[in-house]
Amino acid sequence: MRLGTFFLMATLATAQQTSVSKPAKSSITEPKLPVIDYNACPGKGRSVDHFKISREDRMFSSWEDKRVPVGALKAGEEVTVLAGVNVIREPDSGLINHPPYGSSLKPGDLVLRYGFHAVGESDFWVKGTWFTVNFEDIEEKGSFCGFGKNQCTVVITKNGVQEWWVQVKTDGGLTGWVLARKSTGDKGRASNNFSQLCGLD
Repeated sequence: MRLGTFFLMATLATAQQTSVSKPAKSSITEPKLPVIDYNACPGKGRSVDHFKISREDRMFSSWEDKRVPVGALKAGEEVTVLAGVNVIREPDSGLINHPPYGSSLKPGDLVLRYGFHAVGESDFWVKGTWFTVNFEDIEEKGSFCGFGKNQCTVVITKNGVQEWWVQVKTDGGLTGWVLARKSTGDKGRASNNFSQLCGLD
């Protein structure tokens, strides 16, 4: 599945109502923010050659806050994608709907989501434990589950604040970081240059 398809699915359909119990609060401290995920698309240790840019975009010295502009990408040029980083300033919140087989999770357990990966999976945290869920098993807020009502593992109830940065190198040798997507609550902004990146083999 392409990541672009995932984002499209997450915004198209009308929300379906899911019956879950009120979650109990955990005494375990949540991960300290921001959470930095270096295994973001295109994947840890994986580069993508000859990736075509569809529209103009800005390049920065870093994905970190103390960054400065270093150049620009032009529509039609090809770059090498070197790395990706998810910066989670506030995680998405959700509820367990259909617990994974063999897990100790229960319907109504509160879970937090921290970023997406190239293979279409998301990292979730609950009660001090990390686990991953494929996007087809996640009912996005305002969307639907790929396997039908009440079949999703997780139902997202609140969208957080997250950024996806991609490191690229131009044919001229310039290396920099591009903001591929930023989500703030229910508002999302993408450069559209990298929406198909995670569907590449």
